[in-house]
Amino acid sequence: MKISIKPFVSIALLACAFFTAVPSADARRGEKSVGINGGYASYNDGGYAALNFQYSFADHVRIAPEIGYVFRNKGCSAFEASIDMHFPFRLAKGVGIYPLTGLTLNDWNYRDDGHATRLGVDFGAGFDFYLTSYLKLNAQAKYSLMNDTGGWFAGVGIGYVF
Repeated sequence: MKISIKPFVSIALLACAFFTAVPSADARRGEKSVGINGGYASYNDGGYAALNFQYSFADHVRIAPEIGYVFRNKGCSAFEASIDMHFPFRLAKGVGIYPLTGLTLNDWNYRDDGHATRLGVDFGAGFDFYLTSYLKLNAQAKYSLMNDTGGWFAGVGIGYVF
């Protein structure tokens, strides 16, 4: 069986042309964004959705509060609120990476056993991809370290930059 490489080369060239033609921005002092994200929560193997706000008060430091909900799975669900600090660095034009650390509060509700509220710390990393100067995508993974209910949150999101 012979596989042609031409379709793959054509798609790669079109993607490069598109991404170089789209104006992009990088995180800078005073930048604010509001967005939504969602993904996977490992504690209950369920999905989550969150609203976030980000404010860069220095070129490589931004605060990122978030409030979200972990959907019910395996008999439990949760509300979560985090205040994380991101430390973004540019990889290429319109692409950045950031380590993160912060505080989190999770309130887990169990179907049969009431609820558990835990305070903990977050640590992880993420990527920002600026589609335009007003729109960015991100991918992030963080671990919430807390007594009995710690776990990974991995997800993707979209944000409006202003």
